[in-house]
Amino acid sequence: MKLFVGVVFIGCSFALACSSGSGGNGSGGAGGGTASGTGGGTTTGTGGGTTTGTGGGTTTGTSGTGGGTTSGTGAGTTTGTGGGGSPLDAAGGGGGGDAGSPESGTAPAGCPAGAILCEDFESYADGATDLSPAWMVYGYSGTVKVDSTKAHAGNRAMHVTTQAGGHHYSDIIKQTQDGTPVLPQVHYGRVMVWVTEVPGASHWSINHAAGPPAGMKDVAAKYSEGGEKGKLLAGYSVRPRPLAADGSFLLRGGGQETTDQAATADCSKLAQTETMPTKTWVCWEWKFDATKNETHLWVNGVAQTEVDVVGRGTACSTGAATTVWQGPTAFTKLIVGWEHYQDDAPAQEAWFDDLVIGTQQVGCP
Repeated sequence: MKLFVGVVFIGCSFALACSSGSGGNGSGGAGGGTASGTGGGTTTGTGGGTTTGTGGGTTTGTSGTGGGTTSGTGAGTTTGTGGGGSPLDAAGGGGGGDAGSPESGTAPAGCPAGAILCEDFESYADGATDLSPAWMVYGYSGTVKVDSTKAHAGNRAMHVTTQAGGHHYSDIIKQTQDGTPVLPQVHYGRVMVWVTEVPGASHWSINHAAGPPAGMKDVAAKYSEGGEKGKLLAGYSVRPRPLAADGSFLLRGGGQETTDQAATADCSKLAQTETMPTKTWVCWEWKFDATKNETHLWVNGVAQTEVDVVGRGTACSTGAATTVWQGPTAFTKLIVGWEHYQDDAPAQEAWFDDLVIGTQQVGCP
């Protein structure tokens, strides 16, 4: 595939890849990471002004302009121009764009049917660590770069490493500051993953989507897919979103940094037999449905029914085991990468390629 991404606009509903659009939001985060995120690029637009936010540490981010008649050029060679209609209609911040619509299920050029985001990492230079404006890069005792050491298709993939031990993350992220969705409430995702090793005991994750519950804009309800105790695991958490001094949301992965507030709910559903293959390319697919409080996972095209969640999981380390996995009112954050959370986790080296998110199941390439 030769697929490319776009980014989130303030005033636009979805981050649509293979489309026009730069000007994504970002905010800095403390805690020793080397994450960075920038927006803006060549995108121009009216409405919403320009919002900037910076945090502590070495993490930085700048939001771009958006809204109304926003138009721009995507990260790759495929472009689309927004018209000024509903932001749900097309990429680029307005209606009338040529990059496809999540409402209609029309795919951007070169993407599978129903796709709204595509990334194959081919548009970046070998060794690139700055993936802006398409993505914010977040490393907390971890690194992220694009290189040619191992690709599923084409010449490049995202190559991540994390140190051994607890709370180490290496991610690419899209998030908004103003509550604008980056993904539909019901969506499917697929990414090709090659991992060196899966922890024998500790919890790890590959993908997350989060957003505010009803009436709680400074709190994130998050769905995730990963594993624990050598088996697959679906996860759900509710936690306060850490803020910078200016009130913007700090950049974070799926787990907390050492100074962040603890989750008020941290729940899971652990598989009994289903596992993650290692040292081979794996087709990792998921469905998140915030309207029905459901999560589903497929590995190499096979449904992992032991981690299907409908309403609630089977255990909570924080909160009652009967906690309903209440989905957010909007998914304002997407996270893809490698994270592990306990001290016994070994160092990790992994690769990610051919990421697609859409309104219908993508399938394996």
